[in-house]
Amino acid sequence: MKTRGAATAVALALTLTGCGVVRDIADRSPNPAPSPTVSSAEILVRAAEALENASYSYQFRTPDVIGAGAVDGEDGWLRIRLIGDGLAKRRLTFEVLHVDEHYLARSNPLTADRWTRLDIRKMDPARRRVLEEFGDPARARELFAGIAVAEPVGERSYRGALDLTKVTNPADSRLIQEEHLTSLSGDQAANVPFEASVDGQGRLLGFRFTLPASGSEPEHPSEISYSEHGFSPDLRGPLDGEIATAPAGLYEILNA
Repeated sequence: MKTRGAATAVALALTLTGCGVVRDIADRSPNPAPSPTVSSAEILVRAAEALENASYSYQFRTPDVIGAGAVDGEDGWLRIRLIGDGLAKRRLTFEVLHVDEHYLARSNPLTADRWTRLDIRKMDPARRRVLEEFGDPARARELFAGIAVAEPVGERSYRGALDLTKVTNPADSRLIQEEHLTSLSGDQAANVPFEASVDGQGRLLGFRFTLPASGSEPEHPSEISYSEHGFSPDLRGPLDGEIATAPAGLYEILNA
C-alpha cells in the first residue's frame, strides 16, 4: 500500500490555438464520444480506496466510543485518542509507528509518552490487521465494497444502502460492534442505510450509518469524518533512544 505521486503542453496548445491549428483540427474531427458516467457508488469506492495510501486526520463516534486521530498510510503511522470503548471511560492517547520490521507504540498515560516495542503476535487478529495496514479505522474501503445502492443528494453528497453480508470482516471497522452485527437478520445486514460526502477533489469527507435495532440491541448509529488530507506528521528519531517493552495495558487498548 506504499504509493505516493504541463505548463509546456498548455503553452503549446495556446500557441496552436492562436495559429488556428487547433480550431482547424476540431472543425475536421468527428464529434467526440461522450465521457462515460461514473456512478455514485464508484465515486465513493474510489474515495475510500484513496485513503489507504494517504495522510489525513479523522474523528469518529459510536454509542460506545469517541475517537480522534490521524493516519499516514505511506510511512506507517497511526495516532488515536479514545474515550469510552468499555475502558471505564478513561481518556487515552496512543500512537503506533511501523519502522521496517519494528512496531513501536507510546501512550499517555500508559507508557508516560515513551516509545515502547510491540509484539503484534499478542494482538487480536482483527486489530492486528488494522495496524499492519495502517489504514482507516472505519475501514471505509471494505464497507463501501458492500454498497448495494447509492444516489446523489445535492452537490458531492450521497445516500444509499450497504449490504454488510458482502463485506469481508465488517467488524474490523471501529464503527461496528461485532455483537450487534451478529444479532442482525440477513435482511437487516443487507440493507443498512448510509450517507457519505466527498470534496471537490473526490476525497472522502465522511460517512455515517445506523445498524438497526435487533433483539436486545438498540439502534447503533456511527459516523466518521476526515480532514487535513495530505498533512505531514513529525516522525523524528523514535529509534534513537532506548525502547522499552510495551506494557500489558497497552495491548488491552489496542485489542479493544
